[in-house]
Amino acid sequence: MIRNCAGAFNVVYSLFSDLRFSVNGSRSRLNPLPCVDMDVFTLSATANGDAAAAIQEALDAGRPVVITAGTYRIERTILLPSGARIEALDGAVIRLADGACRERDDYLLKNANPAEGDADIEVSGGVWDGNNRGNPRPDGLFADGYTGTMFHFENVDGLRVANLVMQNAEAYHLRATAVRNFTIESIAFASECVRHNNDGIHLGGECSDGVIRDIVGLHAGVTADDLVALNADDALDRNEVRGMRSGPIRRLRIEHLRAEGCHCFVRLLSVYSPIEDVEICDVEGTCTGSAINCDAARGCRVPVFDEADPPFANGVGLLKNVTVRRIRVAKSVADASPLLRLETRCSVFVVEQFTREHDESPDTPTVRIQHVPGTRVTVDGESFVAGDDSFVSHAGTVGRLTLEP
Repeated sequence: MIRNCAGAFNVVYSLFSDLRFSVNGSRSRLNPLPCVDMDVFTLSATANGDAAAAIQEALDAGRPVVITAGTYRIERTILLPSGARIEALDGAVIRLADGACRERDDYLLKNANPAEGDADIEVSGGVWDGNNRGNPRPDGLFADGYTGTMFHFENVDGLRVANLVMQNAEAYHLRATAVRNFTIESIAFASECVRHNNDGIHLGGECSDGVIRDIVGLHAGVTADDLVALNADDALDRNEVRGMRSGPIRRLRIEHLRAEGCHCFVRLLSVYSPIEDVEICDVEGTCTGSAINCDAARGCRVPVFDEADPPFANGVGLLKNVTVRRIRVAKSVADASPLLRLETRCSVFVVEQFTREHDESPDTPTVRIQHVPGTRVTVDGESFVAGDDSFVSHAGTVGRLTLEP
């Protein structure tokens, strides 16, 4: 599945016969700059200073930015206004400087106008390095300061992030909240120093109409948390979550995920706000926790709701019209978490072609369904109504599983 090659950047990963993701080896598949009359700003590694200043000046002037091969130091947050485009060519490494991120609104890059909103932003190519050793989060779950996030997008209509490597994040690699009409594709994650809360692609509330595809961890243990997270609700006062929103998440397609020893492939976190019309397809690899996690953050250090008093009579959250298919996963360590963890109210939740490979935790359930009393569950043709007890299956394959009101 995953081929590890010598060197942090000399990695070639093949997802399908028609897709080859490479770094410093061959040209990446980028859309060419449009053939219109525009003044493209080309950044080359000819100076040792802060590259952010030159990039920002070009973006503020409405110029597309092309970053050529070389290593660039970023000493302040790059702000992307509407229409911004950054294309990093093969061999370009954009690295956060030591001490560049200290405050809650510091990032490697973010959109410029979250209050009024931005539109039509694209970032593609290159290796983007969060330099987590040089930019630590403050101590404490609720401490004010750097959140550890590399890319942050809020209130954007039209976003594309593609064909790049993100590495050495202090917490989340890419966050998006209130983002609409977006594509996040061909993203690889790596880390020389894996941190807690190392989500890959993390969506908060009010995100809709998006595609997330061709996402890969380049070596074992990456990402150390959720490879893809859909958090319609969250503990918004936690350090790494500050700046996000709660709210519905709707109309997403997530496909072609690969990792070895990540914590979780896809989290769907709904407590008050619904997650609707989501398709998850083609997931392969191993994980330390659950492959698909719908636990409503039960047991987290900062709870999102009072488990003794859930917000609805029959549980929490709502997963509506969600389909999960073609999943081939296994546990990489001995752990009690089931591969498919369903603890959220559902209105048509379908799992098809779920296969559990030989793994390191054979006594752990494949499927566990609980905290959804009154839900009609059908597993490979056998139906029952969920009660107060848990349903557990150790089956190696699940052909079709449905949860309905």
